[in-house]
Amino acid sequence: MKKLGLLLTALIAIAAIAPAQKTGIIADVLKKSAEEKVARMQEVIGFDDNKARQLNELEFTFLLDVQKAENCCLCNRKKRIERLKQKRDQELQRILSRDEYIQYDAVENERIKKQPLWAE
Repeated sequence: MKKLGLLLTALIAIAAIAPAQKTGIIADVLKKSAEEKVARMQEVIGFDDNKARQLNELEFTFLLDVQKAENCCLCNRKKRIERLKQKRDQELQRILSRDEYIQYDAVENERIKKQPLWAE
């Protein structure tokens, strides 16, 4: 009986730890993806490091929220993701200047090529 109790306790502990590790791995991948995106955008657009730090946080939070929305069974995913995109868009406009925001949006939506600005 003691062995069965110990076995059940171990299985419950493993079941509780497994999703936490998966979330940690996903969060790490999303964080790296956000950092790479912002680094590319910084190279192309040329905004400062302070804005890059703020954009890293914004993009990472956005990706996490979208991932949560995708896994939500009771939510209207499409509407929730649209609201997240609108919120992200407003924050981008707050952080970036008008010109930087237009360039960021154009590069992100592949309206222009991703080439660094030339210094004149």
